Amino acid sequence: MLLEVLSRSLVARTTTAAVLLVSVLIAVPMAVLIQADVRATQAELVIRAELATKIVLDDAASALWDLDPEEAVTALAPLRSIDAFAEAEILGTRGERFAFYRKPDARPVTEDSSTTATVPLEHADRSGNRRAIGTLLVRLDATQTNTAIREDVLLLTAVGAGILLLVIIGVVWATRGVTVPIAGMTRAMSDLAAGDVSVEVPGRHRDDEIGRMAAALRTFRQNAIDLRAAKERAEQAVASKAKFMAAASHDLRQPAQSLLMLSAILRRNATSPETADSARKIEQVVMTLKQLLDDLLEVSRLDAGGVTATMGVHDIGDLFLALDAQFGPVARNKGLALAVSPLHGGVVTDRVLFLRLLGNLIDNAIRYTAAGSVQLVGLEAGSQIVVEVRDSGIGIPEDRLEAIFEEFHQIGNPERNRDNGIGLGLSIVKRLSTVLNHPVKVRSVLGKGSVFSVAIPLAAEPAKPPELESVRIDGAASETAAPADVAVLVIDDDSFVLNGLTQFLTDAGRRVHGVSTVARALDDLRDGVIRPDILVADYHLSATENGIDFITQVWSLLEARVPAILISGRLDGEVMRRAGDLGIAVVAKPILPDRLSTLIGQMAKRERPLSVIQPSK
Repeated sequence: MLLEVLSRSLVARTTTAAVLLVSVLIAVPMAVLIQADVRATQAELVIRAELATKIVLDDAASALWDLDPEEAVTALAPLRSIDAFAEAEILGTRGERFAFYRKPDARPVTEDSSTTATVPLEHADRSGNRRAIGTLLVRLDATQTNTAIREDVLLLTAVGAGILLLVIIGVVWATRGVTVPIAGMTRAMSDLAAGDVSVEVPGRHRDDEIGRMAAALRTFRQNAIDLRAAKERAEQAVASKAKFMAAASHDLRQPAQSLLMLSAILRRNATSPETADSARKIEQVVMTLKQLLDDLLEVSRLDAGGVTATMGVHDIGDLFLALDAQFGPVARNKGLALAVSPLHGGVVTDRVLFLRLLGNLIDNAIRYTAAGSVQLVGLEAGSQIVVEVRDSGIGIPEDRLEAIFEEFHQIGNPERNRDNGIGLGLSIVKRLSTVLNHPVKVRSVLGKGSVFSVAIPLAAEPAKPPELESVRIDGAASETAAPADVAVLVIDDDSFVLNGLTQFLTDAGRRVHGVSTVARALDDLRDGVIRPDILVADYHLSATENGIDFITQVWSLLEARVPAILISGRLDGEVMRRAGDLGIAVVAKPILPDRLSTLIGQMAKRERPLSVIQPSK
């Protein structure tokens, strides 16, 4: 627990280290001082004992030589005047006790509580030679000395402990004055990193380095507040832009759809080739406008976070077939070959978003390839499939490989030819790659072509086969013959679009009934005004009504799943998934009149429900 606290707290580590250092610096000198005092006191007592032996040394030696114990005791008696004297004894050469004297009223002393001085006794024999005749032992009582030593030790220890405590308090105060503000600023920075800009910055009133750090952190905090406010304003702006683009997209698609229908009627009833050619040019201009609206709305929705991926397991071969069906005719119309490698295996992705991502890459490759081929290749790489879109086009300079993913950035189109798009396709690819978590890479050789690769994770289980049969409408589709007397119920809340659709389909030989409200359509169905074979419905019918709900109401009323076409300017994933689950064909608004007529012809002859149609660019 202590180690965990020390490892996580700068304050604890710094304070502990400082306390230990100061403790060692004070404790070591204090221990040396105490030890020196004890030794000095003990040495003093030993010296006193040795001096005491010299007082009686000669008399004790003479008494022992004369073998007179009483004289020996008398010789030892002067020792009683020495402080701390306890007892003395004279021993013979063999260690036997010859004489013993204890100070009156003195208690017996032990070896631990006494200090003993031992001196050899010598005496001259008849020949004048000095002979060792015994030993004199003088014992001094060390009790008082030991008590004094203990008192000195306790005093010095208490003084040292007090000084140490004061120093520790000072060290803690000093270190905390540095470490606590730093720790507080660390917490403040962590809170700021977590998005909490309401934190208080410690040390703001100091004038030292800590104060300057606090001032820098306060500046950082204010910048974070300003950045959050700017981010919120940017998010509001993006959301507002997304709402504006959604509304503008719908409002602009409506007259574009009317214009397409009217131009188709004009082309069909043209009395001169010039008039028919002008009508076709109008249709081309409107479809260019449609592409611009689609791309701008897609970028806006991706930036606003309005696109989420619904991941599922899909067969890569089925996805390749869908792309081949959509872009094969476009490539062939330009004189290019679109080669799609045969490949099968389950991958984890969002079908709609993935097809949109790869579709933009293929469309971009076709636009910038004048001759040769475009290849769609899948390569297994461990737990992934790397899908590559290869072309033999103009290539990309090395220094512009990153810039191509920016909005409105185009290679080899300085004159801004709208036939080459407007430069949003690859920026949409980059955003979709982020949403799907499918990394996109590019390599290119200038003048020889480019390769865009997308990495998709392989699925642990095989993909389920598609349950719905898809319908394909190729580029310049011709009208498909439909059974005679096909009844079509058309609903659109815009009168111009409704009139254009009704008039065009009527001229195409269909029996058409057009209505502008859901209530009117349901009343006409109940009254038997029309029994539709096909439904054509706009998605946005009112503030609270939409085309999908209308189609399901008609099915319930007629107790039959009449083939239905949903025309919508809002082609987000949720609308398309919901329509796909119900078997409703979805086409992007504005749709070319001939394509709508072809689709109605195909649906009139089919009995099986239709899947969602991927709108072509």
